[in-house]
Amino acid sequence: MKRENKGIDNFINELIYNSICRFSFIPKEVWQELPEDFFSILNLEMGDFFVKENKPVYNFGFVVEGILKEYYITKDGNEYIKSFNLHGDFTGSYFDLLSGMPSTCSIRALKSTKLAVANFKDLQIYFDKNIHWQRLGRMLAEKLFIIKARREYELLTLSAEERYKKLIHDWTGVETELSQVLIASYLGITPISLSRIKKGIKDRINLKGKELN
Repeated sequence: MKRENKGIDNFINELIYNSICRFSFIPKEVWQELPEDFFSILNLEMGDFFVKENKPVYNFGFVVEGILKEYYITKDGNEYIKSFNLHGDFTGSYFDLLSGMPSTCSIRALKSTKLAVANFKDLQIYFDKNIHWQRLGRMLAEKLFIIKARREYELLTLSAEERYKKLIHDWTGVETELSQVLIASYLGITPISLSRIKKGIKDRINLKGKELN
């Protein structure tokens, strides 16, 4: 893990600004109220932690490049992957940042990853400054709730095969980026079950092809 000097270049600043505006518009002049050294670059190697379970959490990050996984370790020692953070995503245990409690999860790099990071309390200061920052704070909380609700819905109502099909539809190239073990953990199944699902889909496609011929 290597932290560079505070400050980011204009290209990364624009990436962050455009990502934020996709779910809560902020006028450029308001965005420019942030000091130049508000964000700094953090480089993670594969396996490095951005957030570690049961440890204090202070920062949030923007994924400039790379992939991270957000996960829990269950009481029986199994890993449950809550989400993956990709290029253009924000990352950080937002629930714990709001509560001020030690992190309930871990966030770890799956490959070499570059983050633009900032202190969450520094951002909260701006939430009280004007309506645009206030809306951003509210939208962040709402987005967290929506993601959580959608994830729970999928786990409770969709079959494992339906969850798999949704994942490969939503994330083109996921199977070249992630191992089968990681994909299975995210789907809430074993790697063996995932192999069976993939084989079943392939067999049905081949059968359909033969019928058409």
